[in-house]
This record gives sequence, structure tokens and C-alpha cells, in this order.
Amino acid sequence: MKHLQLTEDLLERASIYAVSAMSEGERKDYARHLEEDDCTLCRTEVLELQAAMHALAFDIPQSSPSPAVKMRLMAQAEVSASMRGLQYRTPSRGFEWLAWLISAAATAALVGVLFLNSNLRNRVESLSARLAELETQLVGQRTTLAALTSPRFRVVNLAGLGTVPQAGARIFWNETERRWLCYVSELPPVSNDKTYQLWFVPQNGAAVSANVFNTNPDGSATFEIPVPADIGALKATAVTTEPAGGLPQPSGSFVLFGAL
Repeated sequence: MKHLQLTEDLLERASIYAVSAMSEGERKDYARHLEEDDCTLCRTEVLELQAAMHALAFDIPQSSPSPAVKMRLMAQAEVSASMRGLQYRTPSRGFEWLAWLISAAATAALVGVLFLNSNLRNRVESLSARLAELETQLVGQRTTLAALTSPRFRVVNLAGLGTVPQAGARIFWNETERRWLCYVSELPPVSNDKTYQLWFVPQNGAAVSANVFNTNPDGSATFEIPVPADIGALKATAVTTEPAGGLPQPSGSFVLFGAL
């Protein structure tokens, strides 16, 4: 028959059924009650208990109840069957154990959800930061591309000299804004006690230091520098190897040179 109120006895039977601790005969009888009697009250309780048990299975190692525990639960079920006429009674130890297990399942499930949410939140924050970084790089690249394709830019090529004939550089010269955007390639990095120094070579007068730099492990370097307004007309540019920090005038060997 259908039940209209969830008593302690009904709750205990649903709990024992949910953990498969009934004898075969009782299990079949209870399953028939759920299906043929269409007892919504008992079915709902069983489903909720099974859901809690499934949550526990995702958070702690799976194991079956020991034979002693299962026998104790079955004995409790038999005692419960003989006392079904009583509406109130003290919960059995087996039922207390089951209640603790279900509570542990709910707690473990909650901890698992919180841990998962924390990991997901950290992952989302990391991906958001990376996306913002990539968007910034993309904007910079678009700006650079637009500038480099502008007719205001003059392109100057530098060739490798001496022991680095494979090296090269390209300068994009914005004559309107008096700025150089420099790209160096295949120029091996120098040791810490040395540096590369880029020079403005005017048509009249001595060379003027433009920048000191070193290359990346792959031989590349990128930098932007202003062209002084009082430097006058330029006839060339060059890169030399100098002591760390650079010098007022070139003293080392030339590694790159380009005529303007």
C-alpha cells in the first residue's frame, strides 16, 4: 500500500534498501512495494539516499560493507520488521551508522564540489589573464603592422660583417616622428662584459650612440629609439661590439652596417 507519512521505520527500511543490506526476500518484497504499490514517499526517499551514496563514491575509495556489518544491518532489519507497529522508538546502532555514512557522503560531496569550483575558478582566472595578455599583444602587432605599411616609413637594411655574415637588421624609419623601429636577426649574443652598440653616422661629424643592446639566445632583438632633432642628415648606421655599457665613440669591430 502507499504511505502518506514518512515514519522512522519507513526511513530505516529505505536506508537499508539503498545500501543493498536487505535479504533477498525482503529486497524483492520492498522492490515490489516501490513499483506495484507506486509508493511515491518511499521511492523518493530511496532515490535521495542512493544519490547521496553515489556522491560518496566519487570522493572516497569504493568498498563493499564487510560481512559483519551487512549481517548486523540485516539483523536490524528483522528487528525492525517485528516492531513495525510502533510509531516511535530509539534508532538502532545500525541505523545510526547508516545515518553517519550518508552524512559523510553529503559532506564529501560538498567538499568535492567546493574543491572543484576552486580549481575551476583558478583556471578561469589564469585563462582570462592569458587572454588579456594575448589581446594586448594582438593590438600591439596590429599597430606595428599598420605603422610598417604606412608610406611615412622608410626601410633601411643592415648587412652582417666580419665573423657574423649571416646576421642582419632592418630599421623602419618614421621620418615624420623621427623614430627608428629596429629588428635584429641571427646576431649571436655577447658575453656579460660586452654589449652591442648602435650608432647614428651623420654626414658631418663623429658617430653618435643610438642604443646599447644584447640579443636573445636565438640571435634576435627588437627595440625602438628616437632620432635626435639636432643630429643633422645621416649617411649610415652601424653596430659595433663594445665593452658593457657602451662607449662615447666606436672602438670595437663592426658587425652590422647599412647606408642611409
